[in-house]
Amino acid sequence: MKILFSVPRLHTNYAAMIQGLIEDGHNVSFIAMDGGSVDVPSDYSVPVYHFRAKKRWFTPDQRGKQLHVESFTKLNGVLKSEKPELIITRDLQLNHMQLSLLGKLKGIPTLYYDQVSPSVSKSLKKKLWYFIVHTFISKYRMTTVKKSDTEKGTYKNVFFIPFAVPATQVKQQYTKKFSPKIPLRIIVVSKLGEKRKNLVFLLEALLPFFEKRIIRLSIYGLLRDNPDSRKNFNTLHDFIKTNGLAEFIDLYKNKTHKEVLSAYSNHDLFILPSLNEPAAISPFEAMSSGLPVIVTEQNGTNYIIEDGENGFIFNPQSIQDLQEKVSFFLDSPEKIEHFGRNAVETINRNYRPDNFSKAIINVINRIND
Repeated sequence: MKILFSVPRLHTNYAAMIQGLIEDGHNVSFIAMDGGSVDVPSDYSVPVYHFRAKKRWFTPDQRGKQLHVESFTKLNGVLKSEKPELIITRDLQLNHMQLSLLGKLKGIPTLYYDQVSPSVSKSLKKKLWYFIVHTFISKYRMTTVKKSDTEKGTYKNVFFIPFAVPATQVKQQYTKKFSPKIPLRIIVVSKLGEKRKNLVFLLEALLPFFEKRIIRLSIYGLLRDNPDSRKNFNTLHDFIKTNGLAEFIDLYKNKTHKEVLSAYSNHDLFILPSLNEPAAISPFEAMSSGLPVIVTEQNGTNYIIEDGENGFIFNPQSIQDLQEKVSFFLDSPEKIEHFGRNAVETINRNYRPDNFSKAIINVINRIND
């Protein structure tokens, strides 16, 4: 089957999707609204058509892609070249409405993809949002977020397909005892300029461990070149400087995906402290590399955590809760290997590229029934 993805940018979470579909004999291509600034996050070569959102006085930077209207001729040219049998659009954008319309005229079905709960809240804004999606893009939706037990309400034709990750280098040696000479090595992979990533909170929670010199922290992340990102990053940097933490923290800005993947196995523990996190691929990558993970209750993909078996889930507004989770591994270093092995097993069982490929083809078959 030939599948065309239309996405805002070539995020690393497409790596396993590409691999799984290609290895199962399908053809994959992309339309990306990144102006050609991002490489394909995969070892597989796939056709990519790069477009750039035009800047207009009525489209602020953060809405430029959503409100961009592309040339019908260019979009139709992509369809003629690729001849897709399915279009998958990521998020609500005007050019996705255009693409879906062209698809309908050619008899090509469209599947809408987002990272939002399958439930639709009572919010008028959300209801309007999905009414537009249903009317102008597709009545079918796939999401990487699993509906929680407490959520009410549903949306018809919604398919849950979790993230997947390619095989990564797995940690082989685990430390038996931590000390100032051999500190617990913690890794965080998160955007560096977003306040909701809660990185200052993380540093506040880790202060007692820094004072004892028994942990070392590596923070990898994307830092965008805009005023908000720079402001939030400066706040993080100032906190590190003010509290004398520079000798315990390594900041890695805008590293390649391969560099990040290779870093996981050099650490002992992964933490993602973010607030209002719709979905995150980094905990999957960390678990694939043999690390226990600690993520928040507000992470939409925390369903991969078997609490107390391969990681922990904590309250992102409770410093004490996070400190207790970190102390657990400092006090019981042998648990890191136990949790890490369980983590790899979890990923191998449910979240590899072939799992994604089988799931998406199952959805396609249901759409075509």
